[in-house]
Amino acid sequence: MRSIRHKTLFAAAFVFAAGFAASAAAVPAKCAPCRQIYDDCMAGPNPSYEVCARQYNECVPPSCPLMPLPWDP
Repeated sequence: MRSIRHKTLFAAAFVFAAGFAASAAAVPAKCAPCRQIYDDCMAGPNPSYEVCARQYNECVPPSCPLMPLPWDP
């Protein structure tokens, strides 16, 4: 029973990761310049996801997906 549960969990994680990678790789052309800004920001000397995601979200046109930001109560 334990090995079946382990295999099912592994398969589910693999499918999730493959779907996430496919959606991240499929950036529409109109969103690509903003995605490059985000990638360059994250490759910098002191990357901060929140700062880079805000730059991306401010750049993208309305038809592009926004990056989630940390919830701040």
